[in-house]
Amino acid sequence: MGQCDLRPALRDPIAIVTQMATQSLYRRYRPQRFGEVKGQDHVVRALRNAVADGREGQAYLFSGPRGTGKTSSARILAKVLNCENPDGGEPCCECESCLSVERGTSYDVHELDAASNNGVDAMRDLIEKASLGTPGRHKVYILDEVHMLSKAAEAALLKTLEEPPPHVVFVLATTDPQKMSDTIRSRTQHLQFHLLPADALQEHLRWVAEDAGLDVSESALELVLSQGGGSARDALSALELVANAGDEGLEVLALDEFVEAMIDRDAGRALTMIGHAINMGSDPRTLTEELVGYLRNGFLSLMAPELVQLSSQRIDELADQARRLGPPGLVRGIEHLGVALAEMRHAPDPRVLLDVATVQLTSDSVAPDLGALLLRLERVEKQLAEGFAASAGSSAPSASATPAKVDPATGRAALGGRARKSSEPKPSEAKPSEAKPSEPKPSEPKSSAKEQPAAGPTPGSPESAEPAVTSDISAPSSDPAPVAAAAPLSGEPISIELWENTVRPSLKGMARAVYAPAVFVASTESSLTLSVPNEAHRGKCEQHRATVEKSLSELVGSDVTVELIDGDGGSDGGSSSPTDGGAPAKSEAERGGTPAGRADRSQTPRARAKRGTTDVDTDEGTSVVAHIDQLQHEGEIDLDDLVDAPPESVKTPINRLAEAFPGSELIEESG
Repeated sequence: MGQCDLRPALRDPIAIVTQMATQSLYRRYRPQRFGEVKGQDHVVRALRNAVADGREGQAYLFSGPRGTGKTSSARILAKVLNCENPDGGEPCCECESCLSVERGTSYDVHELDAASNNGVDAMRDLIEKASLGTPGRHKVYILDEVHMLSKAAEAALLKTLEEPPPHVVFVLATTDPQKMSDTIRSRTQHLQFHLLPADALQEHLRWVAEDAGLDVSESALELVLSQGGGSARDALSALELVANAGDEGLEVLALDEFVEAMIDRDAGRALTMIGHAINMGSDPRTLTEELVGYLRNGFLSLMAPELVQLSSQRIDELADQARRLGPPGLVRGIEHLGVALAEMRHAPDPRVLLDVATVQLTSDSVAPDLGALLLRLERVEKQLAEGFAASAGSSAPSASATPAKVDPATGRAALGGRARKSSEPKPSEAKPSEAKPSEPKPSEPKSSAKEQPAAGPTPGSPESAEPAVTSDISAPSSDPAPVAAAAPLSGEPISIELWENTVRPSLKGMARAVYAPAVFVASTESSLTLSVPNEAHRGKCEQHRATVEKSLSELVGSDVTVELIDGDGGSDGGSSSPTDGGAPAKSEAERGGTPAGRADRSQTPRARAKRGTTDVDTDEGTSVVAHIDQLQHEGEIDLDDLVDAPPESVKTPINRLAEAFPGSELIEESG
């Protein structure tokens, strides 16, 4: 990028040195040709082609953010319209007309600040002089900040703007075109200027620093680029400030310390940073605006990096920091600081509002809003997930043999833990069978009632409440977690493992809920008998029996029916379980039962469950025996089967009543 040579106009070397010394960087490096305008290729192309083809308009409207080249482009347009030797839509920058425009002494170019000349009188004076002749080919009027014109001034200018003299060209510049009337905008060619891309602006700053002989580091250029925000004039002003102030001038621009304090939840660190920035001369309101802009850039670096006016390396660093804070934290920071910024207009001490907002963003104990609570919950969930992942990784080999861990603070099973099966024995129950297993010999006479599993227990005896230990019940072992049981072969009955490990877990919705307390009783190759707590529950199970039968049939490969027995011993069809085909029924005396006409309590599902076995004769002459570890009392659910169950140390109401009334006994309900 170059500029027009001023030596033909300024013959005195002392005058040249004086002018160069007193000009700021943004004036010294103002573009003088269309090719020197950075980041506005669409505007440059339109103006250059219009001038080269002789189709320039009578009125233009340049709009866009400050420092993007609106006034400079208007001056270049005025220069090329009156240039004596134009070249492809570019001024020569050597003729007297071009040099007079650069010095501001041209009679062909008239600049008017509409902010200070916004009345009707100023517009009337402009209209009267517009019809007068000019030394050049065109008389160009540049009205800066045209949106500041009053309604009366706009009305006075409207007619001349619509039908100007042939040699007059109007160029209106504004940063807020929405405030202009539609009648003005409709009579102009509207060209919109954009903020400069970060890469183009960084390259331009590096070139200016080298050409001006400024000793500025790359880190300083990064901060200057951030301060400029896409505006070339603001960036050059910040570059000049940094070059003059040295490293001390960079401290106010560093805002990442505030975000790090938000991440670490360190209120003291954030307040120290704010105090240091204010002591360095930063205004609380300005500092708050910079913090909001920094958090906004961090949010955009995650959502839309192309919108951030920073270098690619800086965007990556900002995105890493924003990722650690998280989008919710960024949005919450912008909201809190934005509210504080709005309230600072009427606050006697703006710093107090900034300090309060800072503490709310960096301390969980004083944050009043729901967003802070959600952030705290998110952090807790993340810590719990990391802790559970580490715990699961370290105990993976033995995870299948150990129950779910219990959180001592809440008394609930750990998240993700699997419920223990009801068949898993307790250590206190397993030791007697391991130490002294009962092995009755076939030739030995059974002299006591305790050694006869088929005999009914004597009502009221203490032994009747405990299941008999027989030789077919082996000591439990720490087997791995149960897996899905294979489908039975043809002619074999449905096993209890198939029901508990495959069929029941595969049920969905209400079917799984109502069949959860259903207990396996007996089965054949085409039927399955289940015990449910009571008649009311059996009615609910009847509504979903078709679903269970369909699952069983698909798994077995043939039609399977489900029979339901409630806690009172009744079945869905009113008939009892089938007996051995053709075999004579055993008498009550042979089975050790009660005389006819009396209800045999030992044959109810509850009594059979207490004895540990259920003997059911099938049509094929086979028998499936359900052990005590696999059969529960009707109407009861083992708490260990429930996910998130309370720990074993939690006492049930029955335990509490037993402790409150020593010597009391639990009387079972009659069958």
